[in-house]
Amino acid sequence: MTKEHKEIDDTPQLSGQFDIVSKQIIHNNPDECIQFYLGTPDAQAIKVLETEQPVVKWYRADSFIHANVHGEEAIVHLEFQTYDSKVITMPYRVAGYVGLGVRMYQLPIYSHVIYLHPNAGLNDPGEYVQNMSGYEITIKYKVIRLCELEGQGILDARLKGLIPFAPLMKPPAEMEPEQWLRECVRVADTIPMDEPDKPNFLSNIAILGGLILDYETIRKIISEETMYASSVIQHWTEQGERKGVLELLLNILEFHFPPDEVQTLKPILENIEELQQLKQLHQQALEVPNLDEFKSILSSNGN
Repeated sequence: MTKEHKEIDDTPQLSGQFDIVSKQIIHNNPDECIQFYLGTPDAQAIKVLETEQPVVKWYRADSFIHANVHGEEAIVHLEFQTYDSKVITMPYRVAGYVGLGVRMYQLPIYSHVIYLHPNAGLNDPGEYVQNMSGYEITIKYKVIRLCELEGQGILDARLKGLIPFAPLMKPPAEMEPEQWLRECVRVADTIPMDEPDKPNFLSNIAILGGLILDYETIRKIISEETMYASSVIQHWTEQGERKGVLELLLNILEFHFPPDEVQTLKPILENIEELQQLKQLHQQALEVPNLDEFKSILSSNGN
C-alpha cells in the first residue's frame, strides 16, 4: 500500500459502518473522547444523550453528551464525518444540530466535526454565518481532521477510547500506514479489558483502518477469526445478506407481476429488519398466484 490514501465508496450503507463504530466508541468511553476533542482534562461526561430528535426525526446529530466542562453543565456535540457532506453542507447541518440542541437542552453547546477520511474536511470553514442587518447569526464549531493529529501520543497515553481512531491519525515520521496499523494493534492488545470485549475493540480498529488500507492488508494484521467474533462485524455481515435477499425478492415479484405495482411495496419490504422474515417472504413470492395474495401475507404479518 502506498502513501496515497485509499478512496472510499461514499454510499450511505458503507459510510454507515464507520458512523456506527464511531458512536459506539464514544458511548463506551465518553470522558476520554470529550477531554481529547475539547483539549482540556477539566471535562467529565454526565450522560450520553439520545440523539433521535423528536422534532425532525431524520435530522439527528451523532453524539450529544451532557457534560461538566470547567465546572459548568454543557452539551458536547461530536459529529463524525467519513467524507465531505455534499447534499447539505456541514455549516448548515451544524447550525441545525446546534439550534435543536439549544432548544432541547437550553445549555451551552461545544460543537465539533471530526473527519475520518484523510481527504475530507479540507474546505470546511468551521462556522455558519448569516450577514443580514438586524438578523445576524454566527455559529462556530471546531473542525478536526484526524489525519492532522499526531497518533503516537494516543498510543503512549494508552487512551482506550481513542486508540481505535489512531490508525487514521498521523504516524511517526517515515512510518508506512501498514506498519502504523500494526503498532496500533500491538498497543491495543496490551490494554486491559474483559476478554469478550477484545474482538469488538480490535474489529473497530480494523473497520476504521479500512478507510486507508485494503482488506487483505488488514487481514494480515488482525485475523478473520477475531473480526468475525465481533458483534459489529456480525451486524454488517447480516445486513449484507439481508440486502441480497431483499433484491432477490423484488426481482421475483417484478418478474411475475406488474413492476409498477411491485414498486409500491418496496418501502414496506425495505422496512423489514428481520432476515428470516425476508427469506420466508422470498419463498412465498415464488408460490403466490397473484400480487393481492402477497399483499395479504404482508398485511397479516403486520407490515
